[in-house]
Amino acid sequence: MTLDFTGQVVIVTGAGRGLGRRYALDLGAAGARVVVHARRSDAAGGVVTAIRAAGGEAVAAVADARDGEVLASVALREFGRLDALLCNAGITRDRSFARTTPEDWAEVLDVHLGGAYAACAAVWPHLTGQGSGAIVLTTSGAGLHGNFGQAGYAAAKAGVIGLAKSLAIEGERKGVRVNAVAPMALTDMTRDVFGDGPPSTLAPEAVSPVVLALAHPSCPLTGEVVETGGGWASLLRWERSAGVRFPAGELSPGSVAARWPDIARFDRTADHPRTTADSLAAACAAASSGGTP
Repeated sequence: MTLDFTGQVVIVTGAGRGLGRRYALDLGAAGARVVVHARRSDAAGGVVTAIRAAGGEAVAAVADARDGEVLASVALREFGRLDALLCNAGITRDRSFARTTPEDWAEVLDVHLGGAYAACAAVWPHLTGQGSGAIVLTTSGAGLHGNFGQAGYAAAKAGVIGLAKSLAIEGERKGVRVNAVAPMALTDMTRDVFGDGPPSTLAPEAVSPVVLALAHPSCPLTGEVVETGGGWASLLRWERSAGVRFPAGELSPGSVAARWPDIARFDRTADHPRTTADSLAAACAAASSGGTP
């Protein structure tokens, strides 16, 4: 089943190759008018040519991923509106934390998290002003779990989750949905990370349908993290152990150390906080029951 994007204007960052290229091609085939972003004109132009050759509409936006205003201006100038943003652009500077330079750290965070901010900031007033739209930001398993040699990348991708969830809260009353996707696909950027591990089924073609479904106006989700790869998709959520309430006067470093196994136990009493109010609720409950928050 194909979702129809006819009349929708969609910006795809990092669309010159890999996952972004696949998203752009599939959007063009589904009727979207696609703004193809890449840092190089030949990369963007090649994808635009492919979309047009297949009967679709597309235009190139050649810029640094952190120049969000270029993306929005191209969409509005060429198509007169914009409906969705797929924020996919990224870089890697993989090396152990001891070998990571301040320059490496700053650039990785700035491209991934700063680029996501810049693109969102540019499209936000247009989406909220028209009362509709979708943003799909790209996170990673590294941002969820960490990964050796990817401290900067993991920190940036964890930040993207916080950005997506916060924008989802602000956008809900304005009709704008924001989600994050954690894709698993074998591309030029991930080849060294995966090594010989992933099967050939981890192709961009097995991720793109999930991302397009998130961007489509029919999608009911917002504020979610979707993990996908190999034709599989799932939602991720936080889980919190029931923890331990220490009676007033009994909280000390020693008493905490003695209860680590209980604090860290996940069982049927675990819950799934979704808001900052949920995070605060347990501490407030401890205080009201005579425990120490």
